[in-house]
Amino acid sequence: MSIRTKLLFSYIAMIVVPVLLLGITVTLAANVFKQDMTSQTGQADHHSRHVPFAEIRDLFSGRSEIASGLRFVAQHDPKLLSDPAFLASTESELAKVDAGMIILVDKAEAPAYASPGFSAEEVIAQLRGDNADDNGHRRYDHPGPPRGNSLDQIDYTLPGGKSASIIIVSDMEPVASFFKRFIPTVLLALLLALVLTNGVLTFFVSRSIIKPLHALRDAAGQIREGRLDHAIHLQRKDEIGQLGSAFEEMRIRLKGSINAQLQLEQSRKELLANISHDLKTPITAIQGCVDCLRGGVADTEEKRNKYIAMIGGKTTDMNRMIEELLLYSTLDIGKLPFRFETLDIAEYLSLTVEELKLDPRLSGAEIRFRNNAAATGAGGDPLLVRADREKLHRAIFNVVNNSIKHMDKTPRVLTIEIASHASHAATAAIVISDNGAGIPAEALPHVFDQFYRAESSRRPDAGSSGLGLAIVKQIIEEHGGTVEADSREGEGTAITLHLPAVQRVKLSSEESEEPL
Repeated sequence: MSIRTKLLFSYIAMIVVPVLLLGITVTLAANVFKQDMTSQTGQADHHSRHVPFAEIRDLFSGRSEIASGLRFVAQHDPKLLSDPAFLASTESELAKVDAGMIILVDKAEAPAYASPGFSAEEVIAQLRGDNADDNGHRRYDHPGPPRGNSLDQIDYTLPGGKSASIIIVSDMEPVASFFKRFIPTVLLALLLALVLTNGVLTFFVSRSIIKPLHALRDAAGQIREGRLDHAIHLQRKDEIGQLGSAFEEMRIRLKGSINAQLQLEQSRKELLANISHDLKTPITAIQGCVDCLRGGVADTEEKRNKYIAMIGGKTTDMNRMIEELLLYSTLDIGKLPFRFETLDIAEYLSLTVEELKLDPRLSGAEIRFRNNAAATGAGGDPLLVRADREKLHRAIFNVVNNSIKHMDKTPRVLTIEIASHASHAATAAIVISDNGAGIPAEALPHVFDQFYRAESSRRPDAGSSGLGLAIVKQIIEEHGGTVEADSREGEGTAITLHLPAVQRVKLSSEESEEPL
């Protein structure tokens, strides 16, 4: 469940739960307090089974019906108000609703009729305002607090012409007592329901948010201190769980980046050590040759030529290693410019093979060239690529140079072919294969890694920096292509260079070229 949904449910619960608790409290309080009210008013027990406030409703409706009946009698048959039987019947009805009546004739001081239990003097004084002081407050002469009465006056005229009044006196004390206790109880219950609901929901919702945030804070502290082995597993599917997953992914990537950086630094150190060793060997040989020439050891022209040739060869090896270091560093920082042009790859490779046949390092080796893409080409159109002639030449020669070092069989066979692959229809695949010793299976995934060099290939006279195939990979990737290696130990190695092909499109009398 998302945090937004949790907050939405908590807001709904903060409204619904207090309302439900308030409803329950109102029901319970009304039933409890109405029992006290009914016991005070003397109503029958069957009223206690009514819903809350039913007694109050019945009380006021009963009084209203009796008052309406007396008003009708006073207007149409006032003689009944002198009939003892009618007065007794009316009195019994008034007693059921905790009320009474007083009849005053011609403003007499003494009432013509008064219900038992009601103080006629007090009612008359309250009606006439005789018990009001100078400040308008009521004043009573009888001991104890006054009763809370409600007065309803009905004026009428007797047959003899005298004026009379019926005063219906309703005792409001039970109702007032009910509301005095009921309203504070309901307000207190509402306050407690709000506090309890909001407190509980705030605790659980905030706990579900704060606890994982503390875990993320601790994880951030671990990362800040450089301890990247502390995994983050929140086991949540909400926004915080997504944040934790992002944190964990960041930790893994940061750990991998640091490990890669450490590996790179270690490789650089190994490179410096290897280059120092490989440079020291030819320098030592050159220094020895120079000492022999200076010391007169080379006392014949033949010996001097031999030492000079040795110095030249060692200098060439050193120069090649330094060039590879410079080329790799320039490629690595992206500062080497490429000049692309459209090449007929078959023609280009044919010229390259002719050049390789003149290389003294490949003397005695069989160099083969095959154009397998020509047989499947449409209409005999040449296979074109966009390439930097010089950089591609360097990549091919680096692969060939790597093959020369491992060609240990007789006869030595080097094959360069343009392959056709159904899965690479939009590429030109250049495959350079040999019948050398091959590459061990554990070393094959790393042959294009920067600074990688298998120890078995290191020889004091190899003049290798371990960057040859790494440079090949960078050059081909700058062309938008890919490289791959396939080798079987003891049988040979095949390096494949995939370059994006260019389609020749005819437009009227002009020709334009577009990448496939």
